[in-house]
Amino acid sequence: MSAPPSVSTGDPAQGRGDPSLPGLIAQVAWFNRLRLLAAAGTFLISAVASRGLGLIADPAPLYLLAAATLLVDLAYHGWFPRLRGRSAAQVRRHVDLQIALDLLILTAILHFSGGVANPFILFYLFHTFIASLLLSVTAAIVVALASVLLVTGLGIGELTGILPVQRTRVVFLDVVRIGWEGLSLWLGAFAATLGLSIYFLSTILTRLRGREDELQHLNRQLALSEKLASIGTLAAGVSHEINNPVGVIQNKVQILRYRIADGDPAETLIRELDAIEKHARRIGTITQGLLTFSKETPFQLKPLELNALVEEGVDLVRVPFRNAGIELEVALDPESPKVLGSANHLLQVLVNIALNARDASRSGSVVRLSTEAERDSALLVIEDQGEGIRPEVLERIFEPFFTTKDVDKGTGLGLAISHGIVQHHRGQIEVESRVGQGSVFRVRLPRIA
Repeated sequence: MSAPPSVSTGDPAQGRGDPSLPGLIAQVAWFNRLRLLAAAGTFLISAVASRGLGLIADPAPLYLLAAATLLVDLAYHGWFPRLRGRSAAQVRRHVDLQIALDLLILTAILHFSGGVANPFILFYLFHTFIASLLLSVTAAIVVALASVLLVTGLGIGELTGILPVQRTRVVFLDVVRIGWEGLSLWLGAFAATLGLSIYFLSTILTRLRGREDELQHLNRQLALSEKLASIGTLAAGVSHEINNPVGVIQNKVQILRYRIADGDPAETLIRELDAIEKHARRIGTITQGLLTFSKETPFQLKPLELNALVEEGVDLVRVPFRNAGIELEVALDPESPKVLGSANHLLQVLVNIALNARDASRSGSVVRLSTEAERDSALLVIEDQGEGIRPEVLERIFEPFFTTKDVDKGTGLGLAISHGIVQHHRGQIEVESRVGQGSVFRVRLPRIA
């Protein structure tokens, strides 16, 4: 039998802690890969310039510096897995160290490849860009100042004869010939280039981050609109659920009036009051659950039990399932796995997928909600016996506004929003489906002790 069509999203391997940390870790990984390219490029350019074109007489120092760059980067790669357990501030300090060592190696490369007039001087720009992207504009300014100081020190050393000028044919100008005035102008142009680069890059980043904030605000509004649509469905069922205890309370109040008028003993009256209190608490539980679900809460990760979350979600969706004639079966893992999550957001994921399962199911069928504890993960599994999802549709179910429902029955945002929420929890959603037999959604979250 062939395996059922399935898709999965998210990255369970991401670290815990600050929600901004996964993006920063990914950028550090990119920085490490870029340094490997730099080391390989230094080897290649030095070989071509010396052996192929005869521009550099002695490439040995450049080979050694390229090897040093490679060794340093290999050390960074070995240290990289440990960064996942660090805070964002610690990771940024690690990037500070990387840039500082790179600037020193780059200055040495510049000296052995012709000095401050060599085109390699433009590589200082990359580190100001990297500092802006990974750290801040302030860090980029510090890197630019450090670059200017290093190049200035190198230029003075070459002009005074403290550092012997490495003669090559790959230079913009002769430092010894242009003298102090020419060196000053050259360094001024270099500093101005760095400054303007930082200005333009910081302006672009500011605008991009502004657009990102607007996009995040729009995403929150879309998520809220989808939640309100779910609340409408839940509220219709809750109104029926509340009618029963309200009817009991009204009946008990009438009975109390008669008992008081008849002068019944206090014990009899208290029994009636206890019944009223019981049903009032039931109403309070139902409405409180709906109110909690409807609130727009900030995304804050806290330890929570997955079983308790499922029980809360089941209370919310039980009536819509009952009205549709679909049985809701619940099986909770005895270990009651704990996760680091935002309860309200994960509750929205559960409700969205559960209501989708209800819509896909036939009357008289069963939808099963369960939790499973694995070694490093906690699973929330929602399995239905519905129509299933065709392979061509399955590939697109997490796309915003994509839906196979009628216009008045779905927005196409529920699964897209759920996907985003699970990603923020550094988890993944796995989906398996067989046409005509049903679908299984597995929400996999990092487990905590």
